[in-house]
Amino acid sequence: MSSDSDAELRFSHNVIEHLGIKLYKNKTGNVLAELLANCWDADAKNVEITLDQNGGLLGNGCIIISDDGCGMSYAKIKDHYLHVGKPKRRRPSETSAGGRKPMGRKGLGKLAPFGIARVVDVATISDGVLNWFTLDLDEILKAGEQGAYPPKFHVREAELSSGIAWEDDYISKRVAGFVELCLDDAEKTGTLVILSSIDANHLPSKSEVASELGSRFTVVLLRDDFVVSIDGDRLSEAEALPKFEFRIPEGSGQITENVGGKEVKFWVGFVEKAEWSSDQAGVGVFAHNKIAQSRPFFFGSKGKEVFQRYLYAVVEADWIDEVENDLISTDRTSVDWSHAELSEFYAWGQAKVGSWISQYEKHRKSKQDQEVRNQAAVLRSSGSVNTYSPSENEQIVGLVSDATRAIGKTKSAEQTREELLIAVSKAWINQPTRQFLGDLWASLLEADASPDQIGRVVEQLSSHSVPEKMGLALTFSQRAFALTVLHDLVHQRSETDLQKLVTEFPWILQPRGDLLTADRHLKTTIDAAAAAADDAGRYDPAQLIQGMSAEQRADFVFLTSPNDQTIKVVEIKKPDLPLGVEQERQLVAYLDFIQAQRAEAQLSGILVGNTTNFKANDRRIRAMTWSEVFLECRAAYVDLLASMLEIADIEGGDTRLRIIKEIGGDRTWELLRKLSETDEALSDLFRQFDAHLPKAAS
Repeated sequence: MSSDSDAELRFSHNVIEHLGIKLYKNKTGNVLAELLANCWDADAKNVEITLDQNGGLLGNGCIIISDDGCGMSYAKIKDHYLHVGKPKRRRPSETSAGGRKPMGRKGLGKLAPFGIARVVDVATISDGVLNWFTLDLDEILKAGEQGAYPPKFHVREAELSSGIAWEDDYISKRVAGFVELCLDDAEKTGTLVILSSIDANHLPSKSEVASELGSRFTVVLLRDDFVVSIDGDRLSEAEALPKFEFRIPEGSGQITENVGGKEVKFWVGFVEKAEWSSDQAGVGVFAHNKIAQSRPFFFGSKGKEVFQRYLYAVVEADWIDEVENDLISTDRTSVDWSHAELSEFYAWGQAKVGSWISQYEKHRKSKQDQEVRNQAAVLRSSGSVNTYSPSENEQIVGLVSDATRAIGKTKSAEQTREELLIAVSKAWINQPTRQFLGDLWASLLEADASPDQIGRVVEQLSSHSVPEKMGLALTFSQRAFALTVLHDLVHQRSETDLQKLVTEFPWILQPRGDLLTADRHLKTTIDAAAAAADDAGRYDPAQLIQGMSAEQRADFVFLTSPNDQTIKVVEIKKPDLPLGVEQERQLVAYLDFIQAQRAEAQLSGILVGNTTNFKANDRRIRAMTWSEVFLECRAAYVDLLASMLEIADIEGGDTRLRIIKEIGGDRTWELLRKLSETDEALSDLFRQFDAHLPKAAS
C-alpha cells in the first residue's frame, strides 16, 4: 500500500467544503442519489446497496454501493474521476456507450459522499483490471490551498487473474468479496463504493433509502435493465412510492404531452391520508430519469392548498438537462424557472396542478359524501343524529360534506364531521331554539312565575319561532310556484305521466288536509285480492275490478295517512277526456272493496278530468277539473304563505321576503297582493317591501 504521485484529486480552494460537505451535509438521500446516478451513467444493469450499522472503520457504520457497470481504468480515474468539476458530457445531448442519457453533467457528484462520510473507498474494475483507492476527508482538508491530494491506492492496475493478497480488515474483505463476484461475471467490470466513518444518526433505514430513491429517480422500479436492491431485496414500488387512492392516469402508466414543441411526460397520485411531512408532497420534475426540481413544488399554483398536501406528481422533461444553459442546481433540488426557455413549461405546470387538484377534489367529493353518509347512518341508528325523510337526510349529508371538504381525513376531522352532523340535524327543526325555549318555560313554571312574566315568555317564544315560520313561508311559496309549472305539464303529458305526477306530489290534491303519501303497496294488494275473489253471483266490487284492463287500473292512485286510517283513491284522466258513469263505477268499486277490507278507515275518492255534463252520484266521490285542482291548491298555499308572513311579524326589508318573491313567481306574488287589499298587516308589509326596493324596481 503506497501513495501514488501521478494520480491526484485536484480542486480549487474550499471547493470540497462548499460543494461536498456543506452542499450535501446530513442529506443522505441526496448522497445516495448521486452514487446511483453514477451507476446509471456507467451502464450498470444491477445495483446493490448495503446498509451496515457496525461496518467500516472503527465499526461506526457504513453504506456500500456496488454495480456491474463499465468500471474505470486508472487513466480514467486520474483524468476524470479525480478531476473535480470536469464536465461529464462534451455535448448536452450526449449518450453513454450503452445508449443511456447520462444523469451527471457537472462532475461534482463525486464530492457528495463527504456530506455524510469521512472516508470513501472506491474499488473499480474495467476489462478485468482492478484499481482500489481511498479518499480521506480529514487528509483532503489538510491539503488546504495546495488544491491537490494524492489518494491512497491499495491496488493499482492489478489483473484479477493474477491473484491479489488481501488484508484482514473490514474494508479489504468487502473489496475481496466484490472481486470474487466480478470474477464469476463474464464482463468482469463494475464499481464498489464504500462510505465509512458515518455518524450513526446519518445512517438511514432500509425503508428510508427506498423512499428517498423512489422520490429522486424514475428508473429504479419495474425495469429489467436497471435493477436496484437494498440489503439483498429488489426495490419494490410499494417500498419506494406512497400508496395512492387516486391516480392520473388511472391504474398505471403515464401521459405524454407536447409543451412548446417539447415532450413532457407525467403521472399523478393522491394519497388517502397525508401522513407525511410537507416536503414530501408536490411535484417532482425529472430530467434523464433523475430529480431536477425536488418537492415540495407546485409550479406556483395557488388556492386549495389543503389538497396539495395529498399530491405526489412525477413530471419528466429530459430537454431541460440538454439545453446549452445549465438550468439545474448543483445538488439537483431546484430549476432556474426564471429562464425564458422554461416560461411555457412553467405555465403548463401551473395549469396542470390546478387541473389535477380539481379532478382529485371531484373524486374526494364522491368518496367523502359516501363516508359522511355512512357516518350519519351510524349516528342515526344510535339516536345521536335526528332522522328525517330520505331526501332530508341526504340534504343534511350534503351540507356537512360540503362544509368539511377541506379539513382532511384525520381523527379530529372525523370528530368535527360528527359534531356538525349532530348540530345540523338539530338545526333542521330548530331544535336548539326549541330546547332553549323549553328550558326557559320550565324554569318559569318551577318558579311560579307571574302572569306578566309568562306573557313576556310568550312574546319571546313568538320571536324565536320566526325562523321556523319563515322557513314554512318559503316552502309554501315554492309549492305555489310549482303549481304553475305542473299546470303546464298536465296539458302536455299522458295519463300515465299524470298518475306519476300525483304519486310524486300528493299535496296537489290535499293542500289543507292530512299528510297523505302514495301507497303503491296498497294498490298492489287490493288488485291481487280482487283478482283472487270468487264470483258471488250478486253485486261484487271484486268482479268489477277484475274486469278492468291494465290501462284502466293505471289511472288510479292510492293515498294513505301514516296510520292507514285515511285512504283516498284518485282516478286521473287527461284534461280533454270527459268523465262519465264508467269512471265513477270503477272508482266506486275500489271504494266498496276497500270498505269491506278496512271498515275502520275513512274513505273518499276524487275523479280528476273534464267534468262537463258530469256529476258524481256517490257522496264519497268528488269530481274536479285540473284547473280546479290547481286553483284550490294555489289558493290554499298562498293563504298559508300569507298567514306565516303575518304571524312571523317581519319587516319589509327582510331578505327572506325578497327570496319568497323570487321563488314564488309573479302569479303567487299577485295573489298575495290581492290578499293584502283586505288584510291591514299584510298591506303594511307590502308597503315596507316596496319602500326597500331600488327606485328602478319599484
